[in-house]
Amino acid sequence: MIRVSIAVGLIGALGFVAASSFLSAVGGTSRTPLPRTQPAAGTPKSTPLVRRTAKLVPKIGTLLGAFVSSTGTGWSTASVTERETQLHRKFDIDHRFHNWTTAFPTLADRWDVQNGRIPMVTWQPDTTRLDTIIAGTSDSLLRDRAQAVAAFKYPIFLRFAHEMNANWYPWDGVRNNTAGRHDGPSKYVAAWRHVHDVFVAAGATNAVWVWCPNRVSIPRVAWNGAERYYPGDTYVDWVCVDGYNRSTKKPVSFQSIVDPIVTEYGTRKPIMIGETSSREGPTAESKGNWISDARKIMKRSIPSIAAFVWFDAAKHGNDWRINSSAASQAAFAALAHDPYFNPTAGPLTP
Repeated sequence: MIRVSIAVGLIGALGFVAASSFLSAVGGTSRTPLPRTQPAAGTPKSTPLVRRTAKLVPKIGTLLGAFVSSTGTGWSTASVTERETQLHRKFDIDHRFHNWTTAFPTLADRWDVQNGRIPMVTWQPDTTRLDTIIAGTSDSLLRDRAQAVAAFKYPIFLRFAHEMNANWYPWDGVRNNTAGRHDGPSKYVAAWRHVHDVFVAAGATNAVWVWCPNRVSIPRVAWNGAERYYPGDTYVDWVCVDGYNRSTKKPVSFQSIVDPIVTEYGTRKPIMIGETSSREGPTAESKGNWISDARKIMKRSIPSIAAFVWFDAAKHGNDWRINSSAASQAAFAALAHDPYFNPTAGPLTP
């Protein structure tokens, strides 16, 4: 989805909490994960029934997160707190979007840590080019961000240049192809690896790298397949996918959104659903049923999905919010209070 600069709400000066407090806060010490049930009938044979270990991956269960916005683009502490109050629980992951020149970590990330959440930053190279990153022209900016992340010390999900296999962002393959060639994907890989290497050199090993294509490649041609943008296992901690049910007449199932990415990467990397939601309709119960189906599928069929992050905003005429209807809110609350979606992530020490 198209993003703009995120306006961080006024937070005030907040310090870090001790590592032990942060560990106990995330997920809550009273949360007891459910044992893994048997795969549901009809589960595709290609769906990996495994979970890979990596930074911040719970042993069992799925971390629950959201991008919460009352405006569709902006972020504020008030919006997150209000939604958590309605749900009677805290999110495990608090998601924000930053443009290329926006400094981070911010006070918002510190606020998350102090309140027992894992911050996730989607970093958008919207005012630069992949060629510029590859050439090292942006290295001063990259080092500044890397040093700041290293000083932050606590783990932070870093989702760099998402949905690169679609055609709506400055960093996508279509816009970065050399004239007469289809080298956009290879440029993306080179740019990702360069950014990653600068962070590692700066000691920012607390950055947890999340690679996140769109569920469908646009255009749907061989050179633009999501797999052509994959930087490699050494450069990626989590594999992610963004996908929405945008249709009211012929709904797109959650299973169909996640199956391709899980089949391709689920035996190699933990899987995150980075952005997802559903439109309402055609009945009053449709969105609630969609959420309930997603909950069942993750619990019964796809243990490789270790994080589920909702897009909780109304935007471009689509109401993706958790509380867009009574049925939607009830289904999401049931998911939020399911012990399976209340795991304890670890290790979370700085």
